[in-house]
Amino acid sequence: MAKPSFPAHVPPMVAESAKAAFDSPDWIFEIKLDGYRAITVFDSAGEAHLWSRNGLPLEAKFPALANAVSKLKLRSTILDGEVVALDENGIPRFQLLQRFQKQPKAPTLYYVFDVLWYKGEDLTGKSILERRSVLERILKPTAGIQLGNYVEDEGKALFELTKERGMEGIIAKRKDSIYRPGKRSSDWLKIKTRLQQEFVVGGFTAPKGSRKHLGAIVLGAYTKGKLRHYGYAGSGFTEKGLKDAIERMKPFFVDKCPFTNPPNIKEKIQWVRPDLVCEVEYAELTADDQLRQTTFLGWRDDKKAREVVLEQ
Repeated sequence: MAKPSFPAHVPPMVAESAKAAFDSPDWIFEIKLDGYRAITVFDSAGEAHLWSRNGLPLEAKFPALANAVSKLKLRSTILDGEVVALDENGIPRFQLLQRFQKQPKAPTLYYVFDVLWYKGEDLTGKSILERRSVLERILKPTAGIQLGNYVEDEGKALFELTKERGMEGIIAKRKDSIYRPGKRSSDWLKIKTRLQQEFVVGGFTAPKGSRKHLGAIVLGAYTKGKLRHYGYAGSGFTEKGLKDAIERMKPFFVDKCPFTNPPNIKEKIQWVRPDLVCEVEYAELTADDQLRQTTFLGWRDDKKAREVVLEQ
């Protein structure tokens, strides 16, 4: 059989959602990092290219991290990890990462938790523990780069720790799982401490009172291949953020509602072509499929709208 050729980019494997943390000797457990998924490809000459989940280059967004990975001196190797921005307590916060380019104050790190190729050899068919063994051998933590840790067996304890620290949750990975590029698999599970996920923006309502620019963005997600409306998000924006939102959405203005179940409200809605993705935290999803107590956290340039499915 011919040896597979070294790829220029590998789409990341994605976890399915699970409702509760668990303990199992057959799984490892990692802290879920609230940032941008990033695949780093080192070509045969050792030049590093940092890619987002949907294949966009990240070097210009995070030049310090791009410089850090270039110093690893790896060749024909592919790493999988997460770019995060840390608050004063060292906790990853997506809002800080969202603001980083305009306000580069929070320290950024690239947490590496997997290796997909090494020295031209495809490792995706090996188990997560075999890949981790290679990763721990070749990657030494350095300025801007950390090796993501994991625990065995004790998922519940790690979940409670992340909950106490206000972190997003944990990822559980089956010990014998192989890496499935671009696939969402139950071999990896994400278990969140709070309700937070991406939503597609399909429009916005007009502002009221002293508020400027917009009232709330209209949120949706794909269910069985169709874009459904699930609610609104009006809080979480600064005044500058409201202006930025309008500027971001303006090129996508359309006349037709993009949802299969149009919102039933009196307010006028400016519809938006469903290409933009944002991150939202919320208290619950009601029985009639509407989000309650939503907070806008930031825009997700690293996610494709068609990938956004309701995780409930």
